[in-house]
Amino acid sequence: MSSDNRLVIEFDDHDLKQLQDIFHAARSELGEEIQEGQIIEACRELLGKAQQAGAPGFVMTRLERLQDLVAMIEDQDWQLPQEDASRVINALAYFANAQDLIPDDVPGLGYLDDAVMVDLVTRELAAEIKSYEDFRAFRSSEVQKRTAAGDERPVTRSDWLASQREKVQAERKSKSWLPWRRKSDSFLD
Repeated sequence: MSSDNRLVIEFDDHDLKQLQDIFHAARSELGEEIQEGQIIEACRELLGKAQQAGAPGFVMTRLERLQDLVAMIEDQDWQLPQEDASRVINALAYFANAQDLIPDDVPGLGYLDDAVMVDLVTRELAAEIKSYEDFRAFRSSEVQKRTAAGDERPVTRSDWLASQREKVQAERKSKSWLPWRRKSDSFLD
């Protein structure tokens, strides 16, 4: 993409505060009675409507990130802890509110506010998203290993967490308490 086709939107702290207020107001308008399934279905509908409306590519690229957030919630092998799942669902709830900043039926711009909110939400949930991406890569690799070994157990979040702990422990073991790295075995070993 050439720099002539690039659009950068910069928000200052005041702008971000306004968007945060709009986000929270939209969430509170839905009320507490809205169910997780309704929120997820609304995200899918939003994405489908944006595709049908021919929303611009830069908008669709952002809206498609909603699929990853929905997958995090629905993935039976991932099983987010309740606190994390609530955080993701609350983030997705904005997209279930039909009353958003720019009405979705405004040609070319109707989904722009949704795209901006997706960017803000994914930035806020970056650690959760990265962990889930790491888990999916781990699961894919681990399923291949297990299948080759005749093991058909599902690969779960617990398996991934155990592998993460093993990596940390291996890294700790590889570091010596000595101020230099040894190149060969030592009499201290």
